[in-house]
Amino acid sequence: MRALAEYLPQIEAAIQGAPGTDHPLAGAMAYALEGGKRLRPGLLLLAADACGADWQALVPAAAAIECIHVYSLVHDDLPAMDDDDLRRGRPTVHRAYGEATAILVGDGLLTLAFDLLAGIDGVAPRAVLGAIREIASGAGIGDGMVGGQVLDLDGAQDAPGSIRVARAKTGALLGAAAAAGGQLASAAPAAVNALRSYGRALGVAFQIRDDLLDVVGTEAEIGKRLRKDADKERPNIVRFLGVEGARAAYDEHAQHARDALMRAAGDGVKTERLLALMEELADRMH
Repeated sequence: MRALAEYLPQIEAAIQGAPGTDHPLAGAMAYALEGGKRLRPGLLLLAADACGADWQALVPAAAAIECIHVYSLVHDDLPAMDDDDLRRGRPTVHRAYGEATAILVGDGLLTLAFDLLAGIDGVAPRAVLGAIREIASGAGIGDGMVGGQVLDLDGAQDAPGSIRVARAKTGALLGAAAAAGGQLASAAPAAVNALRSYGRALGVAFQIRDDLLDVVGTEAEIGKRLRKDADKERPNIVRFLGVEGARAAYDEHAQHARDALMRAAGDGVKTERLLALMEELADRMH
């Protein structure tokens, strides 16, 4: 993504080096971490940069939030959850390494994330603690990512229910990425709140776009098996709203994200590239 391009080389280097090489699980962890858009780590650094921080000092935090995101994908793909056999154009971790190893890969990535976060240097401890708490909340139960997975397994019964799933399962960690960037920059509480709202709205729009791509995209474009919700008769936003209704819902949440950026700008955040990221998603096809 163009708005994130400046950060991606350092993010990639940090992610590739994160698992290390001296443990039998490291190869499978590295396999899980390969590929992806790096939206969440890029958003963390973009938000921190927009708030005036030295983003290069925060690359470990970006790698950490990608570890959390990837752990969730590894577990989400398991037969007990979504039962997927393709991720990022390759066999999922449990197909490549077995279910037991895939579970441990997810566990390892989650704990590695907080090791990376706790090791950030050159930032006020209070700011690091705020970021850790932000990310833990966004990844956790209740309105967080794990809470969203629970809602998803239960199955939404209507369009508002599908939006609730998207807000928690996808939006919460994106909101945490943006807010953690603000926390690490020691931004004002109002700015952090606005960044969190922006990230959550961005996440809902992102998930709506994913649901649309599941209907109108191709596996070659997307890199994973498509139309699995329809095959399993599982509800998603498009099934409730139709393609045009889902596009309208996308537009609504994209506007929520823009409104949040206007509030952040009022608190001194330089929002131009955050806005550009929102606009890039409108044309995203993978």
